[in-house]
Amino acid sequence: MQASKSNVPTAGRREISRLVETAGQQGEADGYAGKRHFTRFAEGMRLDVTLNPAQPSGAWGVYMHNVSDGGFAFWSKKEVPGRTTMFVREYSDDNSEGWLKARVTHCTVGIRGFLVGAAFEHPPAKT
Repeated sequence: MQASKSNVPTAGRREISRLVETAGQQGEADGYAGKRHFTRFAEGMRLDVTLNPAQPSGAWGVYMHNVSDGGFAFWSKKEVPGRTTMFVREYSDDNSEGWLKARVTHCTVGIRGFLVGAAFEHPPAKT
């Protein structure tokens, strides 16, 4: 785990890999590779999302639409504008999972609310 400037624990590449692996075990791989660099898995996993991880009351629950090593999409009742920096974690009763930093790439209105796509912002490699 790595601490952000506000001393809120954030997760890194290991947590992204774990999230993708869990979705891969429970969900289905996307047959369309197209321009993608990573395999994408469809999975309706519960997630917490926040714009400020230092403020626990600001988090809200969403459902994952899909995930890959590069990013993820989720259904939200709240709109999250493009290019917004946000944080996501797998839902847990005790809020023990670390936050993953991501940047919103798109937000469109859909049948379940807003379909939000985001790219993970990987922590810098240690030198």
